[in-house]
Amino acid sequence: MRAAPTIVLSVLWSSPLVLSGCSSGADAPAPGSLEHSFAEAAADYDVPRDLLVAVAYTLTRLEDRGGMEAVDSGVGLMNLHADGSDPSLIRAAGLTGVDPDTVALDTAANIRAGAALLRSWADQRGEAYGMEIEELQQWYPVVARFSGAEDPLVAMGFADQVYDLMQWGLLVETDAGELVEIQPHALDWRDIDREATTGSSLIDQYVPASTSNYTNDSRTSVSMVVIHTMEGSYSGAISWFQNPEAGASAHYMIRSSDGEITQMVDEEDIAWHAGDWETNKNSIGIEHEGFVSDPDTWYTDAMYRSSAALTRDICDRYGIPKDRDHIIGHYEVPGCSNPNAGGTSCHTDPGDGWDWEYYMALVNETGTGAGSGSSALPDGTKRGSFEVWAHSSRYGKQDTCSGTLEGTASNGNLYLTGTCRGDRYPDAGELRIVWSGSTMGTSISGTVVVDGYSDPWAGTVQADGSVDADMAGTKDVGGDVGVVTYEASIHVDP
Repeated sequence: MRAAPTIVLSVLWSSPLVLSGCSSGADAPAPGSLEHSFAEAAADYDVPRDLLVAVAYTLTRLEDRGGMEAVDSGVGLMNLHADGSDPSLIRAAGLTGVDPDTVALDTAANIRAGAALLRSWADQRGEAYGMEIEELQQWYPVVARFSGAEDPLVAMGFADQVYDLMQWGLLVETDAGELVEIQPHALDWRDIDREATTGSSLIDQYVPASTSNYTNDSRTSVSMVVIHTMEGSYSGAISWFQNPEAGASAHYMIRSSDGEITQMVDEEDIAWHAGDWETNKNSIGIEHEGFVSDPDTWYTDAMYRSSAALTRDICDRYGIPKDRDHIIGHYEVPGCSNPNAGGTSCHTDPGDGWDWEYYMALVNETGTGAGSGSSALPDGTKRGSFEVWAHSSRYGKQDTCSGTLEGTASNGNLYLTGTCRGDRYPDAGELRIVWSGSTMGTSISGTVVVDGYSDPWAGTVQADGSVDADMAGTKDVGGDVGVVTYEASIHVDP
């Protein structure tokens, strides 16, 4: 089984320190930390901190990539565009008085530059409409502009993704082991209407690629589906295929967070996606948001399921066998006639991290609970209960903490919050709990986070939609507490 995604797979529950009678308290973000950079930039430029984090996470999953440019020329956590297009690296750097090279390579400078650019655009909009940009909903047009997309549908699609994230909430552990959180917000904003096109009925929107990037045709049959990775963000890749200079396109684009599908080229036309003309003529190309180098972050269950449903639909309509001879990766395209062509010596996507066994099981609806193309965890409001046990080796005492949880399930992601007070040491205070997870078939898993310490948890989605999960671990927290042994369990009602 492939590794569980690291997005929003965390639990905050009562600390063993508290359960042993000692409270660590909430510390301010450490200088130099990612959280400190976000908080400082948000405060200095009067940008909502959660919005700033959501924009960065949507674009880069909080990875700066060491100054490496994405497919749309974006650099750094805020994906500022080195080619001068919006969101412009040069303009953003100018607003902060820092040279562009530093903004490209220094994470804190990049976040500040992104915040400065958002504030600049918010001020422009506020002046134009005679209003103060204060509420989160009022930032929507500014966020859409930050996408850098010329097509309004693409720009609004990016903003929708940012606002989805703020609505669901986020708790993610970075590669450096730092926790970054967005608490859920009650938000409401527009939906994007789909347009008629020749292709799958499963699409969420149709955004045409530049006519310079594909070949008009009237195909009635294809014999292959080619799986790609964007090497960039969803909105950035869509925008790139709209650029007449791109010289590339794909029929479909799939978003990581929720599996949203955008069609860019009609199936009857030939998209330039494979780097091999014979393959292009006889195939449908599907691009997936993310980077080959970080599959656990980008290759979510929602994206696997959405892509598999789309591939199944294509195969059924054209009579394509649902096997690995006819559903291939970009790396399996034959030939390599030029440096940008497909083939083993030119491309590696979707990479070793792409779980072909799981994906093909979803396509063929075999043994994965994927028959409906949806998660085994039904969407909607969720309620549940939890209990935690902790034992201090130094005190030789055990404490328990239990409570109720409330939240939501959406697209296979579970997010619940509650509070917990120790039975033995109730005066230690009440702590907030966040228990989140992501499903793969009937399995659900995540990471337990305890005052900065983390451990994995796992469980099962039952046939009635309820969830049962547990975890156990030990931590040497030092001080007067010593080694803490702890267990936790959760039940979520159907």
